[in-house]
Amino acid sequence: MNDELLEQKLRELPVPELPEAWRGEILSAARREARSQHRDVWPSLLVLLRPLCLRNPVTSGAMATLWLLIFLLKSATPVDPVHLELQAHLDPDQPVHLFSISDEKLLAQLEQDQPEPQRRQIP
Repeated sequence: MNDELLEQKLRELPVPELPEAWRGEILSAARREARSQHRDVWPSLLVLLRPLCLRNPVTSGAMATLWLLIFLLKSATPVDPVHLELQAHLDPDQPVHLFSISDEKLLAQLEQDQPEPQRRQIP
């Protein structure tokens, strides 16, 4: 007997009916299980990327390589020690001045003393 004949004989058999009590027990157990499970909520970007990465191993390998490359470039980039010193002494409560206060006062005086340029009127 080959597979096609077996499938044909199985299709001809009547489908047995499940008792109604079994159906109720199965559905109530499934509902209890569904309520007890805690599902994690993924951020929307990960929801979009997950099927792409799971179905295509080349994509997931490329993304892993990209993250590794970003990490290596970030860790291999030299940092200026002066920049680290500035970060260490930076107080987030104090304003950052690009000029000294005396320079800012001098600039404010120069701006006030300067005459306003004349504007040409277009006929």
